[in-house]
Amino acid sequence: MDFTKKVFREVGADAMLTESEDLRFYLTGYPSTFGFVYTDAQESILFTDPRYAESAKAAMKGQYIGVEIARSADAVLDYIKSKKIRKLAVPFARTTLPQMAQLKKRGFKAVDSMPAFTAAMERKTDAELALIARACTIAEEAYIRLLGQLKEGMTEQDTAALLEYEMRRCGAEDRSFETIAAFGANSSVPHHRPDHTALRKGMPVLLDFGCKAGGYCSDITRTFLFGKNGDGTFAEAYAAVLGAHSAALDGVRAGMSGAEADGIARSFLRARGLDKFFTHSLGHGIGVNIHESPTLGPSGKGALQEGMVFSIEPGVYFEGRFGIRIEDTVHLTAGGAVSFMKTDKKLTVL
Repeated sequence: MDFTKKVFREVGADAMLTESEDLRFYLTGYPSTFGFVYTDAQESILFTDPRYAESAKAAMKGQYIGVEIARSADAVLDYIKSKKIRKLAVPFARTTLPQMAQLKKRGFKAVDSMPAFTAAMERKTDAELALIARACTIAEEAYIRLLGQLKEGMTEQDTAALLEYEMRRCGAEDRSFETIAAFGANSSVPHHRPDHTALRKGMPVLLDFGCKAGGYCSDITRTFLFGKNGDGTFAEAYAAVLGAHSAALDGVRAGMSGAEADGIARSFLRARGLDKFFTHSLGHGIGVNIHESPTLGPSGKGALQEGMVFSIEPGVYFEGRFGIRIEDTVHLTAGGAVSFMKTDKKLTVL
């Protein structure tokens, strides 16, 4: 699909210029560390430097975007100036003050393209959904492989590295974000950074991970026990989080707000006296970026729509003891939320 025209139609400008790496990828499907996408009513051009020229031309062959070489932003702005463009759309949230000053100096009137990008990226096409589904499948395949390799004495860093290796082996292009592996009491920190804590029998294990396929992300969290644990509190809390997860998965519908979706899981935990331990939002949008619109949380105001992809990830965290999070990547259909994940979410004891 021609995403450049889709976004451009909504910006209300003479032309649109996009430099940000993620937005540039969204428009072109071509990954690079340098480049600009220029779009007006007649043409779309990917300006890049000689490092990418050959591969960019091959990738764009037969597509709706041309490829030109430009070694600097100035060269791109010179081209736009030659087109007699006055009103130029750029994503304000990704544009620095010096960049804005440069646009003003050259006589451009800048308008914000970010709202148009946000709206377009919220609802995924079938092709985008297929890529996200592939990223989810890869992540789950890697997780299953990892479970068979966990051994007492492995560290969190060992585990995170092995999981990332297995995702690569299964076909991932990259990880979606820095993998979280948290053992024992470390799991009570929602975004714990893996360290040298060693795995011991009876420890809770929380793994939050994801990968990219075709430039699109997956996000999954699984919590389990490495050997039997006599702490009945853990099993009770796990059952509550799983119940909250299932309630949200079953209850989310198009048309409700992100806050209402969050409230489904939060109310389930509140009825069990656990809502104060649920310290983050229910979920976030997922696509080219691991965090996109919509927001499913107490501040989530926008209406959820069919075609959106987001996480459902309730959790509870008991400081210095343990934490539990259960997360799937899901997409919203006319009938409700459908998970991309297939792995069993019942409490696993290795």
